[in-house]
Amino acid sequence: MRNISTFKSRRGAVAVLVTVCLAVLFGVVAISLDGGLLLDQRRHVQAAADAAALAAADDLYLHWQANRGNDLGLTATRAAKDNAAANGYSDDGTSSIVTVNIPPLSGNFTAQAGYVEVIIQFNQKRGFSGVFGSGDIPVRARAVARGEWVPFRDGIIVLHPTAANALFANGNGTTFVRGADIVVDSNNSMAAVTVGNAFVNDTGRVTYVTGSNPGYSGNFQGTVLTGQQPTPDPLAYLPAPDPTTMPNESVPGGTNITLDPGRYVGGLSFSGQTSVTMRPGIYYMDGGSFTFSGQGTLNAQGVMIYSTMGLSITGQGSVTWSPPTSGIYTGICYFQSRTSSATCLVAGNGGYNITGTYYVAGGLTDLQGNGDASIGSQVVTLLMQSAGNGATNIIWSNPGTAPTRIIGLVE
Repeated sequence: MRNISTFKSRRGAVAVLVTVCLAVLFGVVAISLDGGLLLDQRRHVQAAADAAALAAADDLYLHWQANRGNDLGLTATRAAKDNAAANGYSDDGTSSIVTVNIPPLSGNFTAQAGYVEVIIQFNQKRGFSGVFGSGDIPVRARAVARGEWVPFRDGIIVLHPTAANALFANGNGTTFVRGADIVVDSNNSMAAVTVGNAFVNDTGRVTYVTGSNPGYSGNFQGTVLTGQQPTPDPLAYLPAPDPTTMPNESVPGGTNITLDPGRYVGGLSFSGQTSVTMRPGIYYMDGGSFTFSGQGTLNAQGVMIYSTMGLSITGQGSVTWSPPTSGIYTGICYFQSRTSSATCLVAGNGGYNITGTYYVAGGLTDLQGNGDASIGSQVVTLLMQSAGNGATNIIWSNPGTAPTRIIGLVE
C-alpha cells in the first residue's frame, strides 16, 4: 500500500482557477449583454435620427415658397427635435444630445439649401462592463434628408403602364421638346410610335421608354433608351381645388369679356369673334369643359384652369396663356380631374404662346401645331398624341413648369 502521507498539500489551487475563470466569464457576459444592448440602442438611435431628419425635411418642403430650403423661422429644427423627443431622445444634454444642422455641415450635401443633417448621441449606461471601466458609453447616429419643392426636368411624361401607342405622333409636323427629357411609362413593345411625324429632343436630352423589344417605332431623333424603370406620377401629391371655397361666377355679355377666377358651373365656351381676358387665379369648370374656338383672342396670364370634362382650344386668333407663379399650383396651366378620361386638345398656330404644365393623369393630351406654335412647357398625362402640319414646341423652363414634392433620406 502507498503511503498517503507522502502527497503534498495543494490548498487554494481551485480558488485561483475559479477566480480566473470568473473574470473571463464576466468579460464574456459583459460583451454579450452590454454589446447586445449597444447594438440594439444603435439601431434605435439611427431610426430616430432618420425620422427626425424626415420631419425636418417635410417642414422645409412645406415652407419652401417662403424660405427656399432654409430654416428661417427654425420650424424645421423644432420639428426634428420634437420628433426625436417623441422617440425617447429629449436633448437634455445628459442622456441624449440632438444636433440639427440646416443646411448640413458635413457630407455630400454640405451647405446645400433644402437639406437637413440630424446627429443624435445617446449616453448608454454601463451594465456588466462596469467592472472594466466607468462612465457612460456614447452611441451616435447621423441622417441627412432632403425636403424640396422643385421642378423636374421632363418635358413629357406618359403615365399609362401598358398601352400600345401611349405616346403617338402622326401628321406632317414635328414635335420639339426643348431642354427636357421624354418619359414613356408603358411596358408595351410598341409603347411609343410615330407615323410620319417626329419627336425631337434637344442635344443631350433622352427619351426613356419602359417598353422593350423594340419599345418604339418611327422617327425619334436623339437618344432613345428602352427597358427603363417607369417614372411615378410626380404630381400625384397635388390636391384638386375645392370648389366650395370659390365664388360662383357667371359670364358677362358682349364680345370683349373679362372673367374673374372662381367656380363656373357647366364650364365655359367661347367662339366666333369673342375675345376673352381671364384675370389671374384658379378657374374651376364644374360639370363641364373649357372650350375656345373662332377668330377671337384669349389672354390668360397667371391662370390655372381645372376641368372635370376636358379642354379644347382651337381658335384661329392669338392665345396667350401662362400659369400661376405662386401658391400650390405654381407652374400648372391646366389640371384635369384625375377621374376624367376626357381629352385635352390644343390645336395651335403661330399666334399661340402657352407656357406651363398640362396635368391630365386620367385622359389623353392631344397637341397639334399648325405653324410654329409654343404649345406649353411640360405635359404629364395618361396618354399623349401629337399631330398637325407645323412645329409643335414644348419648351421646358424653370420657373415656368410645375414643381414636385421631394422628401427622402439621402445619407
